[in-house]
Amino acid sequence: MRAGKGNKARSVPVNASAREAIAAYVAPRLGIEKPSVKAVAKGWPKPKSAEAHEPIFLSQKGGALTTSAMGQMIADLVKAAGALVPEETSAHTLRHTFARSYLAQYPGDVVGLATLLGHSSLDTTRLYSQPEVSQLATRMEQLALNAYSG
Repeated sequence: MRAGKGNKARSVPVNASAREAIAAYVAPRLGIEKPSVKAVAKGWPKPKSAEAHEPIFLSQKGGALTTSAMGQMIADLVKAAGALVPEETSAHTLRHTFARSYLAQYPGDVVGLATLLGHSSLDTTRLYSQPEVSQLATRMEQLALNAYSG
């Protein structure tokens, strides 16, 4: 569970590789020497305990990692990656890439994507389903109604 915009609580599912990365990150705090998703789940604080309300991602000072600190971390990683990653990459572009990739794999599931992104309005999510001009141009070339193609 995480509180999003408007302080609304919501569940955010993550895939196996993300669960493994989170387990490796939090295992030392839980005193787990051999990190695994199963071990971390077993050692996870009980829901009503004080520890259950501590942030998962911590700053260097031990407090909650802020949105701006996360943005700076992404900017530093992008810079370190050099030509491997477009220099305009940001948290927003990563979110946008995720949304487009989700819709490419699950066409038409705008409702599911809205839930994952925490959107209360489908109009907000629908922006991610708008094809780019290059995609439309490719579709036009492939259209069976092309009069002069052989």
